[in-house]
Amino acid sequence: MAKFVVYPDAGGNYRWKLVAGNGQTTASSGESFSSKSAAKSAAEGVKASAGSAEIEVQD
Repeated sequence: MAKFVVYPDAGGNYRWKLVAGNGQTTASSGESFSSKSAAKSAAEGVKASAGSAEIEVQD
């Protein structure tokens, strides 16, 4: 089962990543957050909207 992981980065801020059941990171925040709660909130936002996101394929 996939899970979101909130973790401290090297700069003392926090980031999130989405880890697949096999342990591979499949997505990451791309930015850092000043608090653990802000990173968790951002991950929750992605989780909430991902199911309704459209897929756009570009050539």
